[in-house]
Amino acid sequence: MKQGAAMSLFGLLGLLVLLSCGYTDKHHSGALCGQTFVDSLEVRVQDSLFSNVLYSRSQIRDALIQVQDSQSYYRLIALYGKTFFVSSDFDSVLYYHRQVKEFLPKAVRCSRWNNVLSEIYNMEGNVWMQLNRPDSAIMDYEQAYRYCLEGEKLQRLPDICINMADAYLHSGDLAHTASYYRRALFLCDSLNLSEHTKFPIYYGLGQTYMELRDFVLSDYYYELAGQFFDGMNVGEKWTYLNNRGNYYYYIKDYQEALKYMRRANELVSAHSQMVFEQNFIKVNLGELYVLTDNLDSAQTCLDDSYRFFSKIQHNSAVHYIETQMIELALKKGNLRQAQKMIARTAPVGHLDANMLTIRNQYLQHYFERIGDYRHAYEYLKRDRHLDDSIRSERVQMRVAELDMRYRQNTVVLRKEMRIQQQEGEVRALKLSVYIWVLVSVLLVVGTIVIIWYMRKKREFLRERFFQQINRIRMENLRSRISPHFTFNVLGREINQFNGSEEVKNNLMGLVKYLRRSLELTEKLSVPLQDELDFVRSYIDLEKGRVGDGFTPTVTIEDGLDATRIMVPSMIVQIPVENAIKHGLAGKDGAKELAVCVSRQENGVCITVADNGRGYLPQVSSATCGTGTGLKVLYQTIQLLNAKNKSDKIRFDITNRNDGKTGTQVSVYIPFRFSYDL
Repeated sequence: MKQGAAMSLFGLLGLLVLLSCGYTDKHHSGALCGQTFVDSLEVRVQDSLFSNVLYSRSQIRDALIQVQDSQSYYRLIALYGKTFFVSSDFDSVLYYHRQVKEFLPKAVRCSRWNNVLSEIYNMEGNVWMQLNRPDSAIMDYEQAYRYCLEGEKLQRLPDICINMADAYLHSGDLAHTASYYRRALFLCDSLNLSEHTKFPIYYGLGQTYMELRDFVLSDYYYELAGQFFDGMNVGEKWTYLNNRGNYYYYIKDYQEALKYMRRANELVSAHSQMVFEQNFIKVNLGELYVLTDNLDSAQTCLDDSYRFFSKIQHNSAVHYIETQMIELALKKGNLRQAQKMIARTAPVGHLDANMLTIRNQYLQHYFERIGDYRHAYEYLKRDRHLDDSIRSERVQMRVAELDMRYRQNTVVLRKEMRIQQQEGEVRALKLSVYIWVLVSVLLVVGTIVIIWYMRKKREFLRERFFQQINRIRMENLRSRISPHFTFNVLGREINQFNGSEEVKNNLMGLVKYLRRSLELTEKLSVPLQDELDFVRSYIDLEKGRVGDGFTPTVTIEDGLDATRIMVPSMIVQIPVENAIKHGLAGKDGAKELAVCVSRQENGVCITVADNGRGYLPQVSSATCGTGTGLKVLYQTIQLLNAKNKSDKIRFDITNRNDGKTGTQVSVYIPFRFSYDL
C-alpha cells in the first residue's frame, strides 16, 4: 500500500510538471523544457559551423519555429548570432546578442542559463578583439568568466582565461597576459582536462615571451603547442601557424616566417567563411614579401587586404597596411605613391609600439630618398627614443611578470598546504569506507559463488538423471528385439529361397543395406569411405526403381584418403536418397546422379547433383516426403557446430547453376572437425 501511494504521488508531481510546461508562453519565462533538443542541435551546428555555415543557420531557423519555451528560444538566438562571427558579420552578432540581453530581466536564473550568458559575453569579447578594441573585450571576458563560474560548464574557464590573456596582450599588458595564461594552465590541471586542451595556452605563452623578446622561452612553448597540431581545428591551426610565423619574423628569419604564413594562407583559403582570417594573413604575407623584395606578390596581398579592412572600418589594420604600402612604393621607386600614402594615413588612437617603430623607419627611408635629411634624422631620433622606451617597458613588464608569477606560486603553495591538511582528515574516513566496501564486495562475491555452485550441482544431477533414463531405455529396447538376430534369420531364410536368383540377390542386398544402415546410424561419425560404400549399396538397390537411362557416378579427387576423413553419419546417403526419390524417380529420359568429393580450403567439399526437376521446397508433389531425414541431418550439424567454435560444417541445398535443371547439395567439412560431444 505504501509503495502504491508513493507511485501515485510521483505520478501527480509529474502531471503538475507537464502542465506547468504546457502553460509556458513562447516569450515568457518558463522551465527549460526544450533544453535537450537545443543541446543536440548545438552539437550538430558546431560540427557544420566551419564547413557549411549557411546550413547551420537554416537548422537554427527551423528550430526557432518549433521551440515553445522562451529561454530555449533565446538560447537559439544566441547560437544563431554565433554563426555570424564565423563569416565576420560582427554587427549581426551584436544585434542578436542584444536581444538575449534584453530578455535577461525576465529569465529564470539557473546554471544552464548562466552557460548561455557566459557564451554570449565571451563571443562579444571576440568581436571587440577583431575590431581592435581590447579594453572592451576585457570587460566582456570578465563577465563571461563570472557567469561561467556559476554555470555547469566549468571546463570552459580555461578558454575564457586564454581570451582574456589575448586581450591583455593586444593592449600591451604582458604581465597580466602571462598571468591569465598560467591561470588557464592551473585550471586545466584542477579540472583534470586532457593535455590536448593546453596547446592554445602554450602558443599564447609563446607569443607573450616573443613580445618580451625572450625568444628561448618563446620557442620552447611554441614547440610544446606544435606537438598537438594534427588535433587542432581550423581556427586553432590558423592561429598557431600565424603566431609561429610571427616568431620567425621577430628573429628576422623571413624565409621561415614565409613558410608558416603561406601554410596559414592555404589553410583558410579552403574555408570561404573565414574571410577575416584570409585577409589578416594577407597583411602579414604582404609585409614579408616587402621585406624579401617580392614586390608583385606584396602588392597583390596588400591591395586585397586593404579593400577588406577599409570596408569593415578596421582603422588600425588600414593604418598598418598603408604603412607597408609606403615602403612598397619606395622599393618600386614610386615616390609619388609613397607621398600619397603618407598624406592619406593619420594616427587612429592607440597603436602598437611595434607598428609605430616600423612606420618611423619607413618615413625615415622616404625622407632620405627625397633628400630631406632633417626630417629623416628627426624620425631616426623618434625611432631610437621609441626603441629605448619599448626596451624599458619590456624590462618593467618582465619584472612585473616574474613578480606576478611568484605571487601566484605562493598562493598555490598555501592552497596545497591547506589541501594536505584536509587530505589527512579525509584519509581516515576513506579507509573506513574502503573497509565497508571490501566487506560488501566479499559478501556479494560469496553469494554469487554459492548460487553458481548450487546451479552447477543441479545441472550435474539433471544430466546424470537423463543419462540413466537413456541407458534404461536402450537396455529395454535391446531386451525386446535384437536387430542383428533378425537380419541373421532373414539371411538364412533368403538362402533357402528357391525362387528367382535376381529376387534372391536383391533381398540379400536389402539385408546387407539394412544391417549396414543400423551400424552407421549407431555412430555419430564414420570414415568417408564407409559412407560412400553405403551410398553405392543404396544406389545398386534403387537402380531398378529409377529405370533405364540412370547413370550414377561417385568420384574422389586424387590425393584424398577417404579412409582417414571422418564425416557425420548419413551426410551423403540422405541427399542421395532425396535425389533419387524426389528428383529422378518417375523422370523420363536420361537420369544423372553425381557424387563428387574434392578438397576445398582446409577441408573437403562433397557435392550431390542430379538432373531432376530442381529444388522447389514451396511446391508439393506426389513424391514429397516427411523431411525427417533432412531434419535429423540439420539437427546433427547444428549440434556439432555448437561444439566447434572456429571450424564449422556448411550444408547448402540449391538449384544447379551450370545451365542444367536439377538440385545440388554442397557439404563442406573441415579436416580438423571434432565429433566429441
